[in-house]
Amino acid sequence: PEKEDVVEAAFIAKSQRLERFSQQQFPENHGAAEFASVTVTTVRTAGVGERVCIDLTSLLSQGEGMMVGSSSTSMVLVHGETIDSEFVPVRPFRVNAGAVHAYTLLSDGSTAYLSELEAGDSVMIFSIEGNTREASIGRLKIERRPMILLKWVDENNNESQAIFQQAETVRVVSSEGEVIAITEIKKGDSLLSRIDSGARHVGQKVDMDIQEK
Repeated sequence: PEKEDVVEAAFIAKSQRLERFSQQQFPENHGAAEFASVTVTTVRTAGVGERVCIDLTSLLSQGEGMMVGSSSTSMVLVHGETIDSEFVPVRPFRVNAGAVHAYTLLSDGSTAYLSELEAGDSVMIFSIEGNTREASIGRLKIERRPMILLKWVDENNNESQAIFQQAETVRVVSSEGEVIAITEIKKGDSLLSRIDSGARHVGQKVDMDIQEK
């Protein structure tokens, strides 16, 4: 064969090896998530605090977002800013995730505080249908805003909570898959949640009793 054909074949083989390596190291789809339903017990204002907007380097689809909660064992799905609003333009790369102390899930399954995240970190993205994938962070926007507190209980009456910016553009997902503005949530509503057993220390699961309220 001619020299050009050999070089082209070598480049193709190299690209195929790199593609296989990339898929092994950084799988795009992490499989199905196990969702649960939690019931809102409390909705009230929570003063003013710092909230974290997570801007990703890839676009979110309708129905996608991130799991967020004040406890690593119970998080709710916070929807991306992919829905039209009369207040601000659509930001299809953004999740207004909540207060700086809250947890979210990284793509390797460990947890991190929102305040610990930084550009280049890889986080887990969840869809309403239960699919998961990873996405990289491009930047964080931490700003002081009025906040709202949600408390909920799971089917075993375990209580958890999270604090979000009090804004119509912050949305969570109901257990029926409906996207609801945080300002419209009321006591008795059912939310889509991820329940995880076991405590966490520095983001990793540990065999000890830790209470988070």
